[in-house]
Amino acid sequence: MVSLTLYGGAGEIGGNKILVESKDSSIFLDFGMSFGTMGQYFSEFLQPRKSSSLTDFFELGLLPDIKGIYRNDYLAHMERPAEERAVDGVLLSHAHADHSHYIHFLRQDIPVYCTEASRTILRVLQETGSGTFTDFLSMCDAFTFYENKQGGLSRVTKRTPEHVHERDINVVEPGTRMSVGGFGVESVPVDHSLPGACGYIVEYDGGNLVYTGDIRFHGSNQELSRRFVERARNACPKILLCEGTRIDSEAQDTEADVRERITGYISVADGLVFVEHPIRDIDRINTMLEAARANGRQFAVNLKMAYLVRELGELCPFTLDDVRIMIPKKSWGLITKEGATPEQVLGDYAAWERGFIGMDNAITHRELQAEPDNYVVSMNMWDINQLTDIRPQNAIWIKSSCEPFDPEMELDEERKQHWLEHFGIVEFQAHASGHASGPELREMIERIAPDVVVPVHTEHPEMFGDITDARVVIPGLGERVEI
Repeated sequence: MVSLTLYGGAGEIGGNKILVESKDSSIFLDFGMSFGTMGQYFSEFLQPRKSSSLTDFFELGLLPDIKGIYRNDYLAHMERPAEERAVDGVLLSHAHADHSHYIHFLRQDIPVYCTEASRTILRVLQETGSGTFTDFLSMCDAFTFYENKQGGLSRVTKRTPEHVHERDINVVEPGTRMSVGGFGVESVPVDHSLPGACGYIVEYDGGNLVYTGDIRFHGSNQELSRRFVERARNACPKILLCEGTRIDSEAQDTEADVRERITGYISVADGLVFVEHPIRDIDRINTMLEAARANGRQFAVNLKMAYLVRELGELCPFTLDDVRIMIPKKSWGLITKEGATPEQVLGDYAAWERGFIGMDNAITHRELQAEPDNYVVSMNMWDINQLTDIRPQNAIWIKSSCEPFDPEMELDEERKQHWLEHFGIVEFQAHASGHASGPELREMIERIAPDVVVPVHTEHPEMFGDITDARVVIPGLGERVEI
């Protein structure tokens, strides 16, 4: 017998926090942020308060108020007593925010299991992020004082290493069985719009459970997902926890289709080409690079992307030598100022950015202005104000990301359109989802042949009854069900 409680991912896309319990063992499958619930109360300019510790999150249902999983420094600040650890681990399917970002709040001694690529992405996010809640692989004691050299009390910061603790991060090897509490666990790679995505096969007393994570069958690495299905079928699972983001869609655009369309758009462009895409979708970035090369152009990435490519190393299908690195104006804007010393220029940039300044393949807006028909440039809403430096003529914009699905994204899209209209930039679209379509989900479930299907990560769980003869169990948010 096993019990499941969906503290996120029930009747919504993302926010997966799935508690699995059997006998004296318990694990979480992912521990992510719910974009929907977060967007009901907060925005880019209104965020939960660090000063409230976990209070805002509990009050608004962003996190479940359950015992034994949260950081004791946060609990102490809320005047709650310290608690003993209550779960044996977290199995992380991939590093998208809706699956991973609330790891920040977990106790440091809860083991987190993930792929090497996922660990790298979380480390890069921690090192390059500017948000309040971005301690993923390590954590610094919060709301804590230490005795300084003068005998007084000072606030702990990340510069006091004795108060910085490494999390218990365990890199999973595909096909290798491991024990997490009383569960036997095996990770299996899948294709998704982020490197390092995987599903899990969990053995419990009474059967096997399969968790798809987020999965697709139309990307450049679709064979991974097909092998996952065969491995899941061979496990003869009693339960399949199945994502259903696109259960209501039959569209099956492939990554190859995206590459062909983008290559065509670039071929007829007279000026600069800007491409908008998910910033950590290495597969899509590689598609852009190949489309640029097919048209004799160079592909320029931003600093955060360059940092991720460098840190992924062999896990990335291309290297920094294959791209140009766009160095934007920052702080005083000295990067293109004559007479500024190298030391003065570096002062405009964060420590992690400085290694890219002065690289042979680094460029600024001046190169883009001088040879606009030689470049394809990665661009997004965080960088779009660089258009006032670039001042493009006859440029096009290729949107290769999902359509807005919440009011905040709709506002961003409206702002983007104002920028494009101001500079006379024509927009095209070419995108393929990171999730399987309805027909692909039907085929996958038929092949795996579970006894029970539990829909997660979907706004339409009821539609699973139309695509499988297996028993479909649809838990409510926070409802504990035994199977």
